[in-house]
Amino acid sequence: MVTREVGAIERIPPQVEAKYRKFLQARELLARVTQEKALLEASLADVEKLIEELKNVGDDAELYRMKGFVLIKTEKDSLMKELESRKENLELKLLALKKQEESLQKEVERLGKELTQMLGGSGGAPVGGAG
Repeated sequence: MVTREVGAIERIPPQVEAKYRKFLQARELLARVTQEKALLEASLADVEKLIEELKNVGDDAELYRMKGFVLIKTEKDSLMKELESRKENLELKLLALKKQEESLQKEVERLGKELTQMLGGSGGAPVGGAG
């Protein structure tokens, strides 16, 4: 029979608490970056679809775009240039987010392994996980 002293509370060492807070912050940031990346990918897909559709429209077609609450007539070339520029910007932002996501994923894994080791684990699976 195992006996326990009444009132004996095991405290988590401050360095473990600090590491755990850092782990949670990194995991939360990773989730936000992943979500933002998904939104950018959707926006990029929309712009690419618009560009493809615009290629099938005749040069003399009447085209309009929204400016606030107003539709403004525009030329195909002008609209195509604007969409190509937007596509380029989205691709650059997406590339930066992918790099940030990879870096954060490695950080979350590293912190998880360190926590597991600090808590007496074998250093195998990380604590928590990214989801």
